[in-house]
Amino acid sequence: MKTNRQSKIIEIIQKNEVETQDELSALLEKDGFRVTQATVSRDIRELKLTKISKPGGGSRYAVLQSVDQEMSRKYTNVLR
Repeated sequence: MKTNRQSKIIEIIQKNEVETQDELSALLEKDGFRVTQATVSRDIRELKLTKISKPGGGSRYAVLQSVDQEMSRKYTNVLR
């Protein structure tokens, strides 16, 4: 269940500009996951999600690991 929920969280934040834990909880519940604020908070921490700035203001959740991988790929291409 936890793995399915965390996979869904990643999918949700990649498809939507999720700004708050409440918004994430609502999207999870829409997809059939019953969650508490504590569960969402723990999942965010375990998945190493971070908030990044949005153009025009505000912030949204993002998967830090994929950002790091993308940056590594770009720097590797520059070095070659």
